[in-house]
Amino acid sequence: MAKVFDGVRVIDFTQVIAGPYASYQLALQGADVIKLEHPSGGDQGRVMMAGGPDFLDAGQSSLFMAFNSNKRSLGLDLKHPDSRPILRKLIESADVVVENFKAGNMARMGLDYDTVRQWKPDIVYCSISGFGATGPLAGKAAYDPVIQAHSGMMTLTGYEGITGPTKVGFWVTDVAAGIHAAYAISSALFGRERTGEGRYIDLSMLDAAIGFISPMVLHYLNCGVAPQLMGNGSPASTGAPSIYPTATNQMQVATATQAQFEKMCGVVNRPDLVADPRFADRQGRADHAAALYEELCKTYQTGGARDWVRKLEAVGVPAGVVNTVPEMLDDAQVKHRNVVQQVPPPRGLDKPMAMVNASFHLSEGSPSVDTPPPYLGQHTDEILGEIGLSADAIGKLRREGVVG
Repeated sequence: MAKVFDGVRVIDFTQVIAGPYASYQLALQGADVIKLEHPSGGDQGRVMMAGGPDFLDAGQSSLFMAFNSNKRSLGLDLKHPDSRPILRKLIESADVVVENFKAGNMARMGLDYDTVRQWKPDIVYCSISGFGATGPLAGKAAYDPVIQAHSGMMTLTGYEGITGPTKVGFWVTDVAAGIHAAYAISSALFGRERTGEGRYIDLSMLDAAIGFISPMVLHYLNCGVAPQLMGNGSPASTGAPSIYPTATNQMQVATATQAQFEKMCGVVNRPDLVADPRFADRQGRADHAAALYEELCKTYQTGGARDWVRKLEAVGVPAGVVNTVPEMLDDAQVKHRNVVQQVPPPRGLDKPMAMVNASFHLSEGSPSVDTPPPYLGQHTDEILGEIGLSADAIGKLRREGVVG
């Protein structure tokens, strides 16, 4: 069954996380993503979270593999003058260009949108950067923790007087930018189908991070309430703490409504908590969160997490065990959804590799992980042949260090 982006070609100038995540979403849906990498070293992500010497020797790492299956790798020195005719032919054959260099880098290489659209007028061109292509911080280098700090996100995470502001434990602003970029590119391709016109997309990690925390932003702008560190609490909860130790695992209990709080108290046989004026309403529970947490911990520690979750869910209170990653992967629902797929071993490794698929299914032509992450320059000859270069011409370019 054909996939949504079968026949769409993406020229991918990205590396590490935000850009590769975006182009990976397109590759999962059938796009021909040509990943451009410097012949010496390639994507920086190839050495991040390496699984040992075998992975390093193969030019693979857990981080790189997570975002680069289904792609083809072309080893190309973008700064070599003889790369320009190759780049022009590639872009003339493409539908999408995506890059995540610092703002201004593509212009310095003569590969900015205004230049590229002269080669391919209907190109969809997506620039991903930390702070955007315009403004006083355009061109400032940024990694995910810097954006978490700058966006205010870190002031929502952690405990007052204990941890202080704390970053989220994964690259949330990189992934947010990648999701938004994949959506923006898809939207632009849809618009091109209607109008025949391409688009330039200026996508900022900072903007994406602000979008992720928009309820807290609006709570301040419209209501004057500045967000505070909330630990494991939630600004939208009933004020009750949410993560509790039990006799086994920890568990998360999400009482978003007054009715759910009262049902929870019924399950744990603590009607006194509902009657206690300190905990009678949302604000009271927020003001006396430490006392409420202490009372509930006494009760929850008398039973196991899975048993409590079963009882809470039976009365309509959302709850879940706090799983480790290995426990999550062993979960029946995760297995049923086919989130994790196996691909053949990348060159240099001797066993199939697990990859994470897209987070949705389609009635026809669902996204899928079909090929392993490429080794550096794996498809160089194949791709150059497709744009008309002979074997002799490719050999000359290789000897001159233009391709690898």
